[in-house]
Amino acid sequence: MVFQPSQPRSPISSPGAPASNPITEPTFLEASILNKFKSLTAASGELVMPCVPAMLPQHIKQIESLLLALEIDLTGKERDALRQLVTKKVTEGFAASPFSRLVFKFQPPNPTQGLTNGLKLSVVIQDQIGIEDKYNRWVKSRSGPLFGTHPDAKLMAVVANLGQPSLVAILDVGAGTGRNTLPLARRGHPVHAVELTPVFANQLTLAAKEQNLPVKVTQGNILDSQLYLPPAHYQLGFVSEVIPHLRDLSQVRVMFERMCHTVQPGGWVLFNTFIAVEGYQPDAKAKEMAQVSWSYFLTRSELQSVLQGLPLEILSDESAYEYERAHLPPEAWPPTNWFISWSTGRNIFPIDQKPPVELRWMLAKRK
Repeated sequence: MVFQPSQPRSPISSPGAPASNPITEPTFLEASILNKFKSLTAASGELVMPCVPAMLPQHIKQIESLLLALEIDLTGKERDALRQLVTKKVTEGFAASPFSRLVFKFQPPNPTQGLTNGLKLSVVIQDQIGIEDKYNRWVKSRSGPLFGTHPDAKLMAVVANLGQPSLVAILDVGAGTGRNTLPLARRGHPVHAVELTPVFANQLTLAAKEQNLPVKVTQGNILDSQLYLPPAHYQLGFVSEVIPHLRDLSQVRVMFERMCHTVQPGGWVLFNTFIAVEGYQPDAKAKEMAQVSWSYFLTRSELQSVLQGLPLEILSDESAYEYERAHLPPEAWPPTNWFISWSTGRNIFPIDQKPPVELRWMLAKRK
């Protein structure tokens, strides 16, 4: 859309116009000088925001405040059209991906024109990508271990009590580059690693082959019904840092159904998930910002609902931050430079006080 403001009457006579007395009225002259200043002032740029439908008023406020600062006054019709466009784009962007960004661009209709000629405005969506593409960007832009160098302390404590490693097959969902898969295989466990991101799956396959470890790697999505998992095969199903990337309760339910399908009766499912504290009733803003922040969380009642009717009994439930801090070796703490803020819920709520959401380890038995 292009906004063309109404132009004030020029105090300068047009060519050929009859002569008139000079204008000396200060207010009028000041207005004309300000108008000239504005005609020589150009503005272009973009405002980038996450797509959060529950925060549409904030999107609109940011954009209108920017235009107001540039002294661009939209008409009622123009304002309504802009709001409708932003609403449409934010809603579509969030539905496509929690990583989508709303981009509001503004520039002169002509490069030689100033603000008196209005601004050309556009609203577009970028980064409508999935988690696998997001991680592909990590590989290209970050150095060093992306998820830490040491296996999860809780996982290693659990497997230490499961008996002879060679007889304890493990399914590692969301295996990444093998931070947990490879140490498990070195203990002698047969490990089936399922990883969504192709570049991670390839790295893990190569590492396991080089070390001659009992690891099978499958690149795929655990939620995909076409992904084959052998029934009642594994003694332990391990799901670390996966649920925080999910988007709704139906996906969480499918994930647990698949665990129940592939883990033996009497076996175990170890997982971590963000849980809201009792008494906290999250609104849509918190829920949507959690997805944007890779921190999708459940309330206790929501967790109970997704487990309803499944043969799983949760036997332990503890803070992931507290457990890992207490049990990881000093050189491995924190696992990454982002783990503390992320696991404590501060990626959603960047506050000094304790947020009402935290990552928790839960160990469930398959009945």
